[in-house]
Amino acid sequence: MLKTLGIVKGALLTEKQRHHLARRLEGKSVLEWVVRQMTDCELLSGVVVLADEGDSGWLVRELTPVDVPVYASPAQDTLTLLQKTLGQFPMDACVFIGSDWPFLDPTLIDQLVRPAMLERNCDYAAYQFANEIFSVGRPYGLFPEWYRSSSVRKIAGKISDPIHRQLPGTFFLDHQKEFNVELLPAPAGLDRDDVRFSFDDEEDWDNILELHDALKLEVLDCRKLGSLLGSKRELVH
Repeated sequence: MLKTLGIVKGALLTEKQRHHLARRLEGKSVLEWVVRQMTDCELLSGVVVLADEGDSGWLVRELTPVDVPVYASPAQDTLTLLQKTLGQFPMDACVFIGSDWPFLDPTLIDQLVRPAMLERNCDYAAYQFANEIFSVGRPYGLFPEWYRSSSVRKIAGKISDPIHRQLPGTFFLDHQKEFNVELLPAPAGLDRDDVRFSFDDEEDWDNILELHDALKLEVLDCRKLGSLLGSKRELVH
């Protein structure tokens, strides 16, 4: 069985994004929500949180639960971050996700990892919307990416395009003739563009609070969220 590392991206963030990580839901910071959802995954062999080096990474280090390692890297782009992290924490594959998504669902991660593990030559796996891939710019907030470590190492030294270096998944999507890509349909009820599950401003945060209060769950069930959004569309307007 492939050993898979869960990676939470707390590095290469703006000051505004770092501030968002400290917001509180039910007494826990947003970052702790994300990390704990990752540690609840059955198919991850471990979890690490990435932080910037020096003073800019102190908040991420402070907010990360003490039982989860933090890796501080001087990397200037996401692809280098992945490469360095997998060098520091050697595993066969990784699941990579942002740090500002308090509605992350462990079930979605396990559902992504399982087929990627079964496909012997899979290089990259992700969820796919009906009309486009999540990682090319559509608002998202639940959806992780799976990378094979050897594939990350293979492309890290030869990619120069800054978009591909910041969003490595798009490189695999743009080169599917060269790489084996596994795309899973987005869960029913969540394939929509009228709601954000991550947040960038106060309006987004107010929406997250409304969704959280409506769900009344300590751990997100993606099926219940999809059902809620389908029946109570006023929550997202």
